[in-house]
Amino acid sequence: MAVPLSKKMQDFTQEVFPAIIGTNRKDGSVEIVPVWFEQKDGSFWINGGTNRGWFKHLQRDPRITLLLIDPKEMFRWAQVEGRMVNWAEDPGGEHINQLSHRYLKKDYQGPRTGRITIQIEPLRVTGAIDGWR
Repeated sequence: MAVPLSKKMQDFTQEVFPAIIGTNRKDGSVEIVPVWFEQKDGSFWINGGTNRGWFKHLQRDPRITLLLIDPKEMFRWAQVEGRMVNWAEDPGGEHINQLSHRYLKKDYQGPRTGRITIQIEPLRVTGAIDGWR
């Protein structure tokens, strides 16, 4: 069951920095990669391609961990343990373009075909954000 995000956590996720995601490989090891993300309506949203290793891991095991670290103050951080609850094609790259505007303030320069949007439901949130725990 999804956990609600505190006001401090909601504010923290509106800041612009990448998330480091961890997914479980078939052999039990963890793959860790940086991704652009957004948080809205209590879910985290990331974008990728069906050919990505981490997406293949999520199809087999929907558990995912996001590590959010303030690049200006590494001791402001949050760890979100969650699960992929949905994924859909990103027709025309609308979502990746939206993320590009969030991060780069311009249209996405890469290919916009073959992309997918992944919804992540937070199940547990820990960390330290301005005294938040």
